[in-house]
Amino acid sequence: MTTRRSEEHTRILRQKLVSSAKLRGMTTAEIAVFLSEEGIINPRTERPYSIGIINADVKYMEEQWRDEMSNNITKHRARVLAEIRETKKSAWKTGKLSLVLRAIDQEVNLLGLNELERVSVEIALANLFKGFPKEVAEELKAILVKKVSKAKTMKGGNTKLIPFRSTG
Repeated sequence: MTTRRSEEHTRILRQKLVSSAKLRGMTTAEIAVFLSEEGIINPRTERPYSIGIINADVKYMEEQWRDEMSNNITKHRARVLAEIRETKKSAWKTGKLSLVLRAIDQEVNLLGLNELERVSVEIALANLFKGFPKEVAEELKAILVKKVSKAKTMKGGNTKLIPFRSTG
């Protein structure tokens, strides 16, 4: 059991040094030399750590950085959302409807609600045009865009349309 703890301690120390070296711009080969120069060697073989082990450490650390970033973004979004909602609540109490509308708009943007609608439309159209030759699908999309634009203009609505992505 003591051996496992010792190996775990050695691995954590090595990964910490690999992480630091990687963040300073060192390549995997340079990190291998750096560890060797610092006297950090593989206790099982008593030789410098292999490039494979260092690459595995780098990959592991990059996963840790991504996970940490995702957690931080989620926490930050949650805090900002709470602030927006508190601002909206206060604006409602004071009757400042323009601030209420701004807070709603910011909430919609933060939550990506408009993006979800656009993605849903794109998925529906992709499914609708699936199986058509590419040229026919593009022509149908162009006709649809013109029809929607014309209908919105006739209703006096916003003529800003969602751009369609190419199907292939």
